[in-house]
Parts: sequence; C-alpha cells; structure tokens
Amino acid sequence: AAAKAVPAPGTAAPASAAASGAARAQPGLLSGVVLNWRLWVMGLNYFCIGIIRSCLTDWTPIFLQEEKGFAVAVASRCLCSFELGGFLGSVAAGRVSDSAFGGRRGPVMCMCTALLCPALIGLAAVSSESGLLACYFTLGALAFPVHVLLGLASREVVEPAAASSAGGLVKFVAQLGASSAGFPLGLFQRAHGWHAVLGLLASVAAVGGALAASLWWTKAHVDEPRGAHKAALDPERRQHKQKGG
Repeated sequence: AAAKAVPAPGTAAPASAAASGAARAQPGLLSGVVLNWRLWVMGLNYFCIGIIRSCLTDWTPIFLQEEKGFAVAVASRCLCSFELGGFLGSVAAGRVSDSAFGGRRGPVMCMCTALLCPALIGLAAVSSESGLLACYFTLGALAFPVHVLLGLASREVVEPAAASSAGGLVKFVAQLGASSAGFPLGLFQRAHGWHAVLGLLASVAAVGGALAASLWWTKAHVDEPRGAHKAALDPERRQHKQKGG
C-alpha cells in the first residue's frame, strides 16, 4: 500500500498561528468603533454641520420671503449658489488637506466649521440679492467640505475592516442633527424669530469648530504589514523597499 504523505513537522503550525494572530489583530466593533473617541467627536461635528446644512436647504425659501422680502425665484438662485460653492469648496478642501496638511483632515474641518459662524451672522445682516448670493456661496464652500471630509476621515482612523461601521456610526449622528433642523427648529423660529435662528446656528458652528480642533493632529490609520506578512517578504523585495522603490 502506498504510504500516505505526511507534512513535515512545523509547516502547518506557523500558518495556523499566523491566521489566529491576524484574527486577534482585527479590532472588534466595540473597541475599534464604538469606543473610538475620535469617531464620536466627528459625529458631533457632523451633527452640527447637519443642522446648518439642512436648515439652509429646507428653510431658505420661507426665510427669504418672511425676513428679507424676496420671492421664491431669488431663493432658488441662492440655493444654486449654495450648491456651487459646495462643489468648489469640497474640491479645494480636499486638495488643501492633502497638500498643506499631509493628509490630515482635522485642520480643514476645524477652520471651515468655525468660519461658518461669521458667515451666518453675515447672512442675517445682508439685504441685497447680490449679498445673499455671496453669503450662500460662502456658506456652501464652508459647509460641504466638512461633510465630505468627515465621511472620509471617519474611515481613515479605523482599521480597513471596520471602515463601513465607522462611517455608519458617524453618519447616524449626523442624521440626528439633520432631523433636528425640521420640526424642532421650526418651533424655535416661531417662538424667537429668524435672527435667533441664525444666532443659534452660528453658536452651533462655533461648537462644531471647537470639537474639530481636537482632531487637528489626527492622522489616517495606516494598515502596515505585520507578523507573517512581514516574514513573507522575500530578500529582493526587502532590498527594493530599503532603496525607496
């Protein structure tokens, strides 16, 4: 009878050990996502941005008609300016975060959120159509980049395997903010008026900027090879990597 092939001693053990080590290296949902303080800070900042963006998009026609005396056609132009500013601002913010800050999203998120405060105060002060268009363009150029970068940064501060869970958690908190811009903000406006609403939004922007400041030095998580993956690198590849290839 043919002898059954037996693997050499010690060949299967390293593979199983590497697999178990890789499994242990994967962070759990609790420790890697739910207990990650950076994600909660991002979520709260997203909450603030959600209130501001939803309020501007949902309430602008009523606000301009009741407070500024403009027709719906002016509101549509203002919202178009808002979206255009958001498009250009998002592209510029991504470029700045990559080139000026080495891929750190925190500085751009902090500055854009904080600058929403004077922009909202300016919206309360202007009375001409051209001034309103400029204000809405500025607001879009500041609010949309934070929205874009938060969705990216939330996935960068966790292991790749937990990226979708992290993004979902931050987006969940953001939706709570967006929903607060509906009926609750409407009750506040009915009781205190539009100037109070804009003052409240400016305060929310200031709080969001302060929260984002804690993420100033946060860097993206780098999934470096480790354990068995490092050992698998052959000598030629190691030499190539040392030369900067």
